Amino acid sequence: MMNSPFLFDTKTVNYIIGDGALEQAAKLFTQYQSVFILMDKNVEKFCLDVLMSKLPDIKVRGYIKIPAGESSKSIEHATHIWESLTNMGASRDSLLINLGGGVVSDIGGFCASTFKRGLPFINIPTTLLAQVDASIGGKTGIDFLSFKNQVGLFVDPKAVVIDPVFLKTLEFKYWQSGFAEVTKHALIMDKELWKLLGDRKFTEIEEWNKIIMRSAKDKIDIVRYDKTEHGIRKILNFGHTIGHAIETFYLKSDQPITHGQAIAAGIICETWISSKMVKLECDNVEEVIHRIDINFNRLPITEKDIPKMMLLMRQDKKIIDGDIKFSLLRKLGKAVHDIGGISAELIRDSFLFYINNKKCN
Repeated sequence: MMNSPFLFDTKTVNYIIGDGALEQAAKLFTQYQSVFILMDKNVEKFCLDVLMSKLPDIKVRGYIKIPAGESSKSIEHATHIWESLTNMGASRDSLLINLGGGVVSDIGGFCASTFKRGLPFINIPTTLLAQVDASIGGKTGIDFLSFKNQVGLFVDPKAVVIDPVFLKTLEFKYWQSGFAEVTKHALIMDKELWKLLGDRKFTEIEEWNKIIMRSAKDKIDIVRYDKTEHGIRKILNFGHTIGHAIETFYLKSDQPITHGQAIAAGIICETWISSKMVKLECDNVEEVIHRIDINFNRLPITEKDIPKMMLLMRQDKKIIDGDIKFSLLRKLGKAVHDIGGISAELIRDSFLFYINNKKCN
C-alpha cells in the first residue's frame, strides 16, 4: 500500500494518484458552488456512496445518469447530458465530475468542453482501464455511425483523481480489459513494468497499486509532451489500429466485447506485423503472445470476417494519403510510430496469424 498519494502537476492538469487521492484532492472540488456528477447506472450503485463518503463537503446540485457500456457514447446521450446541464442550471462556473470508466470520461469531457463553450470538468476514473489510460491525456469524444471516437476534441480536465478504492467493486471482465492497456504501456515504453507484470495471470498479481501508479505515469509522461498526437503520443496507438476495427466489428453485431478484449487481439496481430516490418525478434513475439493468451481467450473471428474488419480500418484516423500508419514494436519496451507501406496482404495475414494461432517464423 502507498503511504500517500502521488501528486503530479503538468501545468495544465493536476494528477493525484494513490490511496487517499480523493481526500487529498478535496479542495479541487469544494471551490465550486455548483457541482454536477455524470455517471452510469453501475457506478451509481457501486461507487457514488464511496465518493460522497470521501468528499462530504462538495456542493452537488445534480446527477446525470447514462446507461453503462460503449453504446452510451452517442450523439443521443450527449444531447441528454447537454439538456440535463441546461435544465439544472449549470453555468461556466460550475464543475462536472466524470465518475466512471472510459465511456463516462470520453462523453463527459466532450459534453463539458462544448457546453457553453467550456465547462470545467474533473475525471474520477473507477475502472482499471480508465485509471491507467482513458481518463489521462485529454481525449474526449463520442462514437458516430458505429465508428469509435469519430467526433471529439482534445481538452484537458482540471484534474484526474485516481484512487484504487473504487477497484474493490470491479468485475473480472473490467479488470481484464484494463490489463490490456497496462500491457500495452509496458510493451511500448516500460521494460521494467513488463518485468513487474511477469509471466502470470493478472488475477495472480498483488502489486496493483504500484502497477497502476507506474502505468498511469507512463501515459502522463507521453501526453504532457505531445497533447494532440503529432509525435511520440502516437506510440499509444499500438494494438489499436487493428484492435479498434475488431471492437467496431463486434459493436455492430449482437456480441459486443470489451475494449481490452479487442486490444489484446490487436496486440497479437500488430506484434506479428512488427516482426515483418521493424524486425521484432520472433522470441519476443512469442513472449508477447503467450502473456496475452494466458489472460485473454481468442475471439471467434473467422476468415470471412477479415474483409469487413479491413474495411472498417479505412475509417482509421491515422490514414495519410490512403496509407494506414501503424505504431509497432521495435523491441520489448520500445515502440516506433508512423510506419507506413504495410500492404493489405500483410494485414490480412496478421488476422490469419491470430485466427490460426500460428507461430512466428
